[in-house]
Amino acid sequence: MAHRHGAAALSVLMFVLAGAFALPAHAAGGTSDLLAAVKNVSSESDKFRSMMSNINASQIHVVNAQSVMSAGEETAYRSALRKNASDISDLRDTLNHTTVTGSDGVLVTLPRLLKRQNITIDRVIGVYIGGDGQITLFYQ
Repeated sequence: MAHRHGAAALSVLMFVLAGAFALPAHAAGGTSDLLAAVKNVSSESDKFRSMMSNINASQIHVVNAQSVMSAGEETAYRSALRKNASDISDLRDTLNHTTVTGSDGVLVTLPRLLKRQNITIDRVIGVYIGGDGQITLFYQ
């Protein structure tokens, strides 16, 4: 049993070290995606929920909202956060109950996966589902 746990821990460590959360050049993550994620939390959350039974950790990318926000969009961003606070809360609840499949085939909870990047679910403010199935979680 201890051997299995050790092997699983090593697999997870290798997964994290391989850059599972690095944002590739082709992935979503710009200001327009951030605003779409925050303004359309309800519809993006619905898209995410429809994918929940088959999410791989490699599909998930996390982006700090401040790192992609332009100065001119900050007012619209803050307004969207206030307007959609209830939907953001619902999204966080969904994320708390989400499991993903790691590169080693082992299921892990999304909160645990994010915690390895020092991100907690309560910091997530939006999700953006790309046409290629990539999932971008924006946090602050």
